[in-house]
Amino acid sequence: MTLGGSLFAAPDNAMADDRLITDFTRNTADLGWYVVNDNVMGGRSDGGFSIDAGELLFEGRTNTRGGGFSSIRTREARLDLSEHTGIRLRILGDGRRYTWRLTTDARVYGRPLGYWADFETVAGEWTTVDVPFSRFIPQFRGYRLDGPALDPARISGMGLMIYDGRDGPFNLKLGSLHAYAEPARFSFDTYRWQKRVLVVGAASSDDEHLEQLLEAIAASRQDFDDRDMLLVTLIERGMSKVGDDELTAEQAKALREELDIAGGAYSVVLIGKDGTVKLASNEAVPMADIYALVDAMPMRRRELESSKEE
Repeated sequence: MTLGGSLFAAPDNAMADDRLITDFTRNTADLGWYVVNDNVMGGRSDGGFSIDAGELLFEGRTNTRGGGFSSIRTREARLDLSEHTGIRLRILGDGRRYTWRLTTDARVYGRPLGYWADFETVAGEWTTVDVPFSRFIPQFRGYRLDGPALDPARISGMGLMIYDGRDGPFNLKLGSLHAYAEPARFSFDTYRWQKRVLVVGAASSDDEHLEQLLEAIAASRQDFDDRDMLLVTLIERGMSKVGDDELTAEQAKALREELDIAGGAYSVVLIGKDGTVKLASNEAVPMADIYALVDAMPMRRRELESSKEE
């Protein structure tokens, strides 16, 4: 961590909430699934699906003496998933490798191409699998292409396929299908020129130094607010917050890395309104000392002078 180094960066665009595409109930749209097995090219695999009690069951048997694949696909659909990061599957697997397939209006030689991304399963366990759009590879008739890249804004269909080079039975249950969005990265830029940010890192919410600091802030709340200060707590085993707003575990981890706060260590970092680090300590710092440091800042002195003139 470098004193005086700017921590403000352009904020990431907020992403849309996770989007349920189907949970195989009457409450979501019928995607019109249908079967495409390798018998279309003379293969010997067999597979199909059924939908019951909010689950899709994809099962059959692959035979590599031929095409070696079985798949199910949706009818043509128009989905703009440009505000999302990838596809999230809730699955009960059998230990084999499967492939999620997407299509868009992209064409090769006038024919549609597919985008494939493999994912592993755990036998006999319900798991949630995230398949980011960045992993989808353009394919045409089983051959990998260099492009064009997947455009999530123009998805026209989806599919589930098994094509792992193995013979034998397969059985996969799909409980739900979402498009997911990674949470937006927290940025200190939100508070630039508005707030002085006091960041406190601790292993847990019952850390002795943290409790003492919070008590000191509560006892001097007017002093804290008069100096335009904002408290950020990064708790490794507990809820991290920006003011009264909760941070996700991913956001808190990213902030600890950005500020070079070691996991489990107690740390105090004070960031000025200009975005530079004014104080960085791995030891407890009394609030009186922090207030004195703020009052010595040129910007704070100008604020006090302006308030006197008013």
